[in-house]
Amino acid sequence: MHHFTAHCLRFTLEARDIVELNEHQGSALRGALFHALRHRFCAFARQPDAECSTCALATTCPVATLVSTLDPDHARGQDRPRPFTIQPPIANGEPQTANHKSPIAMGHFWERDDGSGVFRYEPGETLSFGLTLYANAMQLFPYVVLALQEFEAGGLGRKYEQYDGRWRRGRLAVREVWAENSLTGERKPVLRSGDRMVHVPDIPITHQQVTEYASRLTPHVSRLTLHFLTPTRLVERGHLLKPESFCFRPFLQRLLERLEALSGAFCDTPLDVDFPALIAAAETVQVVDNRLLWEEVRSYSTRRHAESPLGGLVGRVTLEAEDWRPFLPWLLWGQFTHVGKDAVKGNGWYGVE
Repeated sequence: MHHFTAHCLRFTLEARDIVELNEHQGSALRGALFHALRHRFCAFARQPDAECSTCALATTCPVATLVSTLDPDHARGQDRPRPFTIQPPIANGEPQTANHKSPIAMGHFWERDDGSGVFRYEPGETLSFGLTLYANAMQLFPYVVLALQEFEAGGLGRKYEQYDGRWRRGRLAVREVWAENSLTGERKPVLRSGDRMVHVPDIPITHQQVTEYASRLTPHVSRLTLHFLTPTRLVERGHLLKPESFCFRPFLQRLLERLEALSGAFCDTPLDVDFPALIAAAETVQVVDNRLLWEEVRSYSTRRHAESPLGGLVGRVTLEAEDWRPFLPWLLWGQFTHVGKDAVKGNGWYGVE
């Protein structure tokens, strides 16, 4: 983990048309990014049945690397973790922890008669979201920027009758891209409106920064609060971990598994941790205030023509431990990697307070 890095980027897009997104905005952003990458860079995009798994160019293709990540020799088979996560827009009123700010949605939430809702962005309003790239996947950053510029043509979200009478997805224009490091407070422009040159981000979050930040906190902390900003879907012994049964050990176990998978796939150093000892110690951490809820969300895949469940834990839970030193570096890392199912779509995003 010592060479593992996280490159946190903040994108600001301006709506040119009416843009409507489902409540789970991260799923729409991830889907639109996939289609934009495929349209712009896939050599076989015009073939509807083309799959990365059978493509001879998969090992050198940015589409396969970013959104399919095929590796037949990997321990998890062909489907190893993706090298990025999305931090979707968060509605006003969500908590912002001391070291991890949440992007605020500028759109408006509309509740439909059937109880479902959409976020609507009018022309001229901005949509801000985060995207974090891990370790050596940062070399594909230019492809991400070029793919997002496809939003100006292909649009995002639901098809809607626009002011010109045409039904289409709402188009957006990229206005700003910033690199951010919430541990050091650094923030640098990567692309601003009118710029002809994209500056490659150079302020990554590193393991040394995480451990130094943790060492400053641990002497003074007996309790900490986890704020689940997006649905966090954790499975424990074949069953979903629900609010009333939340405890620290399965959460930590899923987090360590994700960190191990990411560092093993995209970094040349493994996760250096005594798993059995840390999991055993996690059993002593107590829940002292549980304000968790279950948010039921579903996502529709245009590729599979089917829905999939994305629901999970939201809200906050306060925990108490005699000594947070063994745990805190991994908890801080988890803010940038997410935890649980569908992290690439924005699920499992939390902050530590």
